[in-house]
Amino acid sequence: MSRDIIGAVLVAITGVFVAFINYCISKKVLIKAPERFSAITVVRQFLQVGFLAVVYLIGSNIESVNTVYLLVGAVLGMTLPMFYFTKKLLSVNELRTKNKKEEEGETDG
Repeated sequence: MSRDIIGAVLVAITGVFVAFINYCISKKVLIKAPERFSAITVVRQFLQVGFLAVVYLIGSNIESVNTVYLLVGAVLGMTLPMFYFTKKLLSVNELRTKNKKEEEGETDG
């Protein structure tokens, strides 16, 4: 049982890293090319599903660890940080929108 929990925690930490990578990708696209932001969702989903597939394949080959614990850890590791990263992305978007409005105001006046 302790191996299962330790494995779940390790995979959850890796899931946080995957969520951070998704955040970095989203932030870069939001700043450089916001019109392509919806298209980047496919890349983010591919990364998440790929991570889950790797966790499943590795977990199914290790007989001493329950794969369900690993998958739950992976999902929690990717999902829980999304609340924080989404809030940060919203603030980046608001700042970008505010700066764009100020630039448009300067050219109009």
